[in-house]
Amino acid sequence: MNLIQGIATIVITLLGSGVFIVPALSATYSGWAALVLWFVIALMILPVAFVFGKLGIMYPSAGGSATFVKEAFGEKMGFATKLLYLSIIPIGPPVVIITAASYLAGAFGSEYLIEFIFLASGIILILNLMSLSVSSNINIAVAVTIITIISTFFTVSLFQNFHINAHEFHIIKTLGIIFWCFVGIEAMSHISHEFKNENDFFKAVVIGIIIVAFMYMAVTFSLLVFNAYGNESKNLHSLVSVASHIMPYADKIMAVVAFIICIMALNLYVASLTRLSTTLNIGFKKALFIIMGIILAVSVLKFIFNFKVDLLITYSNGVFVLIYFLVSLSALKILKTKTALLAVVTMGVIIAILGFDMVYALIMLGVFYMLKKEV
Repeated sequence: MNLIQGIATIVITLLGSGVFIVPALSATYSGWAALVLWFVIALMILPVAFVFGKLGIMYPSAGGSATFVKEAFGEKMGFATKLLYLSIIPIGPPVVIITAASYLAGAFGSEYLIEFIFLASGIILILNLMSLSVSSNINIAVAVTIITIISTFFTVSLFQNFHINAHEFHIIKTLGIIFWCFVGIEAMSHISHEFKNENDFFKAVVIGIIIVAFMYMAVTFSLLVFNAYGNESKNLHSLVSVASHIMPYADKIMAVVAFIICIMALNLYVASLTRLSTTLNIGFKKALFIIMGIILAVSVLKFIFNFKVDLLITYSNGVFVLIYFLVSLSALKILKTKTALLAVVTMGVIIAILGFDMVYALIMLGVFYMLKKEV
C-alpha cells in the first residue's frame, strides 16, 4: 500500500457511515457552536494519531494496538487488548451494515432491506478475499468522490443567505457523538505492516485525520446553512436534503454513495479484525467467514427483533476509547514524549465525558485480562 492509498483508506474509514448522520446530530445538539466542537475534537485526536503513527512504524504487525500494549505492559495486557478489539465484532460493524442497507432501502424500497444487508455482506466478503491493494485503489476513487460532493455542498452553502442564530449548547453530548467519527485509527494500525514505505503509515494517519476534520466541518456548515437538521427525520436524510438543492434524483444518488462509503469503511474494519484473528492461530479464511457470519447474523436479527442500534453504538464507542487510551499509555512508556502525554490526557478527558458508556469496555477488558495466564 502506498501513501495515496493509505490516505484514501483512512479518509473513507473515518467518514464511513458517520458523515451521513453525526454532523446533523451535532448541529441539533449545539447549533453553530458544533463547528467549534468539531475543531476541538480534531485537535484532541491529533496527538493520538501521532502516537499511533509512531508506534505503527516501530512495531508493524497484524496485532496492531494489541502489539503496542504488549510491548509496553506485557503479554497479559496485550492479550486482553486483542480480545477487547475483537469484542466489537457483534456490536460495531452491524451498525455500519444496517446504515448502508437502510440508505438503499430508503431510496429503492424498504421491502428489500434484508436483501441489501446480504448484498453488503457479500461485497465485503469478496473484497477481503482479494488483495488489500484492490480495496485501496477503490478507496481512492470513493474518497475523491465524497470529497468532491462535500466540497460542492460547502461551496454552494457559502453563497447562500444565512444567519447565525442562538441555539442550546450541549457540549458533553456533542463532544461524545463527534468522537464516534474519529474511531478508525486503530483499524489502520493492524495493516501498518502492509505499507511499502513504513514512514507512509505515519503520514497517512496524520494527513487523513486533517482531511477528515475539514470534511466534517464543511458538512456541518452546509447542514446549518440549509437547516437540514433538528429532528430524527431531518437528521437521517440530512445530506439528501442538501443535495436536493443542487442536483436532481438526489435521494438515489446519495443512497448509492452512502452505501459504497459504508461498505468501504467497514471493509477496513473486517480486514483488521481478520488479520488480528490470525494472531490467535486462526486461518485467514476461517476467521473471515466467522467474522462476516457474526456481523450478518446480528444485522438480520436487528430487524427480526426490532431492537435499537443506539446501544451498539454506545458500547462500541467505549471500546474504541479504551483502546485509544491504552495505546496512548503505551506510547508514553515507550516513546516518553510530550505528544504521548498529551494523548493520554486527551483520552482521559474523553473517558470522563463518556462516563457510564465506558462500563461495557472496562468489564470486557477486566474479564479478558483474567483469562490470560501468566507466562
